Amino acid sequence: MAGRYLAWVRLLCATLIATLIAAVLALPGIGSPASAAEPDIVRSLQWQIAKMRLEDVHRGATGQGVVVAVVDSGVDAQHPDLTGQILQGPDLRATSDVDGRGTGLAGLIAGHGHGPFADGGDAGILGVAPGAKILPIAFAPNVAESGSADELATGIELAVNRGARIICISRGVPTSERLQFAIDVAFERNVLIIAADNSTWPASYPGVLTAIPSDRTGEVRVSPASGRTTGLVVPGVELMTTDRAGGYRFADGSAGAAVLAGSAAVVWSANPDAKAAQIMNLLRSTATDRGTPGPDTQYGAGELNLLQALRTGVPQAKPSPSAAVAAPAAPRADVPTRSIASPLLDSTDWRRWLVVLPLLLFLVILALWSYRAAREH
Repeated sequence: MAGRYLAWVRLLCATLIATLIAAVLALPGIGSPASAAEPDIVRSLQWQIAKMRLEDVHRGATGQGVVVAVVDSGVDAQHPDLTGQILQGPDLRATSDVDGRGTGLAGLIAGHGHGPFADGGDAGILGVAPGAKILPIAFAPNVAESGSADELATGIELAVNRGARIICISRGVPTSERLQFAIDVAFERNVLIIAADNSTWPASYPGVLTAIPSDRTGEVRVSPASGRTTGLVVPGVELMTTDRAGGYRFADGSAGAAVLAGSAAVVWSANPDAKAAQIMNLLRSTATDRGTPGPDTQYGAGELNLLQALRTGVPQAKPSPSAAVAAPAAPRADVPTRSIASPLLDSTDWRRWLVVLPLLLFLVILALWSYRAAREH
């Protein structure tokens, strides 16, 4: 009798172990070699992705719903890293970049990569705000042309009238009354203007948020041209980005304006009811202080901390004391109660059943064993 019971125990243990092994091997990533892919060289050269912790940032917001105007040399709308991101510009020049600067700014703002590694993979350029849309406006359409102040003013006016919430400017121009007026109107219309702090104007105008370019170590090599203390230090040296004709290029200095514009788009998409001044103040108040304590002319308000700005958010207006307090919502009667077994019964993944089958098989064999033992007694 003892030998017969021992045989049953051995059979039970063997069956249980075999079933557990089958269940483990059926789990994802086990029992088959992991697929590997070489990182794309272009993406690996984007040092600002790790510096700004964009992977964590994009879990919270990507700039979706925000239009950023790039007022520069136009944008190549056919670049594979920008497909679907470029809106219709005011004229044909807007989507026929002549020197690649505008396309480079657009990539740093809203690049989404391309190919089999798109959607957060390793191929192509990943912008700070891949969910944002780019409104291209060409005000300096000739190679090596800086453009005039009045032409830039026209570009700003077109951007405001076409619904841009953020305007990115990377070129410096002389000052003019019309340019000052266009910036004032944009501010009144709740549009945030971001300019590279590599030239006195338009960076020195009140209401303009300036980008102070730093290298990968965080150092500012050239003092801001505006001399103001309200700008923000952002990655802006040796930035790999998109180029015209589907190519890639390194951008320096003025490219920091695109990084800051993309950052503002991310924060604004997470706080859609905020005003331009609130977004500006949020980015400044959450910046990491650099240099001498407090704002200074070398590091401005400090180094941009995009993740902290996103986590902090724009303070919500306090409700009026007289406002009625909403009662907690009662449970809906039309929502059926789910039992603990519901996820298993509703699942279409057969691997979940393999986790339960050993236990069920054990119980069945145990019942048969008990029944047989009772009969023999």
